[in-house]
Order: sequence, then C-alpha cells, then structure tokens
Amino acid sequence: MINRRLILSSLAAAATLPRPGWSADYPARSIRIVVPFPAGSTTDAMARFLGDKVSRELGQTVVVDNRPGAQGGIAASEVARAKPDGYTLFAGTNSTQAANVHLFDKLSYDPQADFTGITRFAINPLVLVVRADFPATNLEQFLQLARSRSGGLNFGVGNTGSLVTVSKLMVMTNFSAVAINYPGSPQAITDLLGGRLDFMITDVSVTRAHLESGKLRALGVTTGQRLAVLPSIPTLAEAGVKGYEFSAWGGLFAPAKTPRPIVEQLSKTFAAAITSGDGRAFFEKQGQVGAPMSPDAFDRYVVQETEIWGRLLAQANVKKQ
Repeated sequence: MINRRLILSSLAAAATLPRPGWSADYPARSIRIVVPFPAGSTTDAMARFLGDKVSRELGQTVVVDNRPGAQGGIAASEVARAKPDGYTLFAGTNSTQAANVHLFDKLSYDPQADFTGITRFAINPLVLVVRADFPATNLEQFLQLARSRSGGLNFGVGNTGSLVTVSKLMVMTNFSAVAINYPGSPQAITDLLGGRLDFMITDVSVTRAHLESGKLRALGVTTGQRLAVLPSIPTLAEAGVKGYEFSAWGGLFAPAKTPRPIVEQLSKTFAAAITSGDGRAFFEKQGQVGAPMSPDAFDRYVVQETEIWGRLLAQANVKKQ
C-alpha cells in the first residue's frame, strides 16, 4: 500500500534541496564581470562602479575584465561558453544583445539562447559632438556643411549606438559620411580630439569632461527631452530633425542555465546598488537614468529590443557584414 504521507513528505523535502550547481554559500570567491568594450567606456564605468558597490554587499571581490572587439562579440562569446555558476558574468548592451544579430551574417553566440538576464543597468542617451574648432556651432550649420561635402566627413564608431544614430541622422537629413570603426568610444574620442575624425554621436559620459573643458562642442542630444547634465543642449528633434529619438542601454547577464537562486540574488543586489543614493548620483553624473529590471522582465525586454534594433538598422540602411 502506498504511503501518501511519506510521498508528500519526500516531495516537500526534495523541493527544499539545493538545485544542481547551486551552493548556499554563494558567492564563495571573487566574481568576474566581462566587459565588451575598453576601459573608460560607458559600459566599463557602470560595471566598475556597480561591481565595487555589490562587492561590499556580497563579501567578495568583483573583478572587471575588459575584452573589446567585434562590437562586443569577443566578450559575449567567451561568457556564453563559461561555466554557469555565477562567477562569470557579462555586462551586455544593446550592441551585443540586440543589434549584432542584425549586423553580422555569422555570430559566434546567441544573445538570447546563451544568456539569462540579471538586470538592466541604465538607459543611456547619446550626444552629437564636434571639436571646438569645427566650422559649425549648431546643427543647422553642421548639416549644411555635411551636405556640401557629401561623403567628405568621417565619424567614429565605438559601438552600434554610434553607428545607428549617425546612420539614422544621415537618412533623415540627406547627407553621407564615412564610418571609421574603433574597439570602443574612448579610442574614437581620442582621434576626434586629435583632428582625425570630424564628428561623433556617442555616450554623454565619455564626452562630458571634454565638453566642460571646451575641447568638444555638443550640437544635440538623441533623447526626446533635454538632459539635466546638459540643459543648454537641444535635442536633435528640437534642433530641426523632427521625430529623431534614440537611447542605448546596458545591463548584466549570466550564461544560460545559471541556477535561478544565483540570478535572483544578483538581480536584487545590483538593483539595490543602482537605486541607492550614490547609485542615482552616479548615473545622473554620467548623463544616464538608472533603470533596473527583474530577470524575467529583462529577458522580455531583450526580445523586444532585438526586434526594435532590426527596424532601426533597416531604417538607417545599415547592412550586414
């Protein structure tokens, strides 16, 4: 005769047992966050700030490991193959998780199947910048000059945000320019300052110091509203490109099949760091908006963003490589 009480008791006990790969003492050693862009990039800055904050909460060191290249594909591929134990994480962005599937015929990782979302970090506005000595002081003058030199200007591409925003601007305002690829935005900014590039649309965080020093000039921001950190700079829509709007984003991922308790623990810990007082101050100074999400919501967001980026790249006439 079957003892139903014994069966129910056994099932209840099994439900409380640790899942395979899950250790109740997690984290028991240092955690590595792989960043797909160089030191000094916006993604790098977010990972380092948040890594430092959560290391105190978790009681273990969080190490940031920069692996730039292939629009983040090198780093993404490495993490996709990593052991799903919570000790190797990925600071992914709209480039690695949403745009690359539309940019490359062959991708060495699957942004959705190979990863599980932990939390979004922030929404990231971009800004159109030129050198201080560039012969245009506003967007109207810039567009007149760009059209008069069709194909004669060049711009830096440190991530897909830079690529799609300029491509979209060219389509909407009828001019052309030459894209120059870089491992990340900091390297492109160096060449912009050195006179080897004419303009960029890039992260506010990597340009702000140069804007404040007067070495760069901002002509417009990509968001629908002006930014608190650049209140005198109009949106591109305000400046004459009606309907123009764009924001990038970044967040934290783990390899697929990472135990759910680890994902949940990391999500709550990073979300608390993002929404803390100094977290809000950090993102405001960066010109960003901290915007954490639950793991499930973040996974759904990535699916939606992948579809959106497909449309964006098509509208901007960006072809697969």
